[in-house]
Amino acid sequence: MYSSENLTILRQAMKEKGLKAYLIQTGDPHNSEEPAAYYAAERRFFCPFTGDNAYVIVSEDKAYIFSDGRFNISAPLEIKGTPYEFIELYKPGFPTPYDLIKESGLYPLGTDFSILSPLDLSELEEGGKVLDVSFAHLVKDREPLSASKIWRFDDPKYQDKTSVEKIAEIRKQFQSLGTKAHLVTTLDDIAYLTNLRGEDVDCTPVFYSYLYIDSESAHLFVDPSRIDYEVEGLIIHPYAEVFPFVKERSDVPTLVDPNECNAKLYRELAKPITGEAPSRLMKAVKGPKEIENIISIQAEDGVALLKFSKYLEENDLLGKSEWDLAGILHGYRAEGKRFIGESFTTIAAINSNAAMMHYAPTAKTYSIIDKDALELLVDSGGQYLGGTTDTTRTFLIGKPTKEYIHDYTLTLKSVIALSSATFIQGTTGRSIDMLARHVMWKEGLDYKCGTGHGVGYVSVVHESPNGFRYRAAKGKNDGCANVPGMVTTIEPGVYKANKYGIRIENNLLTIPAFETPDGVFYKFKNVTFVPIDTKALDLSIMTEEEIAYLNAYHQEVYEHLSPLVDGELLDYLKEKTKPISK
Repeated sequence: MYSSENLTILRQAMKEKGLKAYLIQTGDPHNSEEPAAYYAAERRFFCPFTGDNAYVIVSEDKAYIFSDGRFNISAPLEIKGTPYEFIELYKPGFPTPYDLIKESGLYPLGTDFSILSPLDLSELEEGGKVLDVSFAHLVKDREPLSASKIWRFDDPKYQDKTSVEKIAEIRKQFQSLGTKAHLVTTLDDIAYLTNLRGEDVDCTPVFYSYLYIDSESAHLFVDPSRIDYEVEGLIIHPYAEVFPFVKERSDVPTLVDPNECNAKLYRELAKPITGEAPSRLMKAVKGPKEIENIISIQAEDGVALLKFSKYLEENDLLGKSEWDLAGILHGYRAEGKRFIGESFTTIAAINSNAAMMHYAPTAKTYSIIDKDALELLVDSGGQYLGGTTDTTRTFLIGKPTKEYIHDYTLTLKSVIALSSATFIQGTTGRSIDMLARHVMWKEGLDYKCGTGHGVGYVSVVHESPNGFRYRAAKGKNDGCANVPGMVTTIEPGVYKANKYGIRIENNLLTIPAFETPDGVFYKFKNVTFVPIDTKALDLSIMTEEEIAYLNAYHQEVYEHLSPLVDGELLDYLKEKTKPISK
């Protein structure tokens, strides 16, 4: 836990190493968006900011925290009264972390090369000397890495291909590029290729490992004691042996992704062939069995959210906390037979808390619902044997203002605008993004995040390379063409500081639409089955087409959930999915 004394200790250690500044990037040696607590501990020990996707720069007399627009409200509150200054990433007129380092001459610079990509390291080295330094050893009470067993996820009812088949396909792809081997470093890709899962990262069933594939064999680097069964097609090595193993084969032309591999390991390769890992796209395009399972568990997840919605409407919420409500929703999900755990920390936020996009209550920090409570925003998801979910609904629990009703309706209009799109083959998420965002832009509004992201299959909830984002963002690889089989979220919103935040989120499956002499066209199919609250809609600013879309969506929700519920819950489902009209 951060304290000003920790910052003093850090600066003393920097002085002993002859450093002008120290850079901490959120992550681990595998470029995970959400690293294990073991790796996250360093930043949280030296900096008060608790969000993700952050850069920390500590110099001899200054301290900076950089993060994106999701935290432009919460970050300044968290660092208030500390030496830290918040700088919003990607905001016009403000420097990037690397620009600030170079322009301020903060060299010699220390940073952990195992948490840095080779491309980032090269950029930093343009300005001066960069040393491979880590002060993580100074962190007190650092949580150890998991040693739990790694489990099989290779049952044919869940997988379209065996691990052997997937690795053989990867081998064909890298050999077609003229390379002799492929080094895979990202945990979700390794889990996908091996059909194995673990518990090393909260809410994400992956395990710390490396995978090296050559023309004849595949080598998995992981603690051997964690796998007490034979894995066909894989040779198991201790995790730390990846460095001498790669160094011994440094002259072998090896395909490696310079955006994902860490700089320390990358520099062991004498002949790196750079390019995106083939498994990125392979795992993003779900197969028939995966899609069947995804739709099935989305219905199971929908039942949990339906029960939660019913609870909110039928119980006295006064005195309940956001933390209480997050626990109630978790309980409903846990009733599911295939439920493994949450896919991320539940965001349950009332009123102004909801304006902080990634605010989440804890057992110690939360707000209480009182008589002035207006809304509850719940962004949550589950990991199931059969898929991963991510759904947001904003529930009206008080008396809405005209402004709130307008903004809630605007959010739904954005969802519908993109969800109902038809687009030609080759269209990227950057093109599609504007369909949702232009509804907001026309009124001078903008949400400071992407419109959507890929969703993994019993894996990471934020999966690349598919996504909806109108511009390139550092560390976000989501600019690929959208193709059938991809699952992508759609989650626009309106966020007004000290007032409220509104977000509605569904998961969209890309499917074929039709083909004409002008080309092949695709469209989206909703695979999230949760009623959308209609109490705060202004139907006067919705078109007949938008109302028809919402009614059709609710009919789909009813068709998928009604076989799974009965009694009062079925009656409630009928009420929440009945058609609306002007």
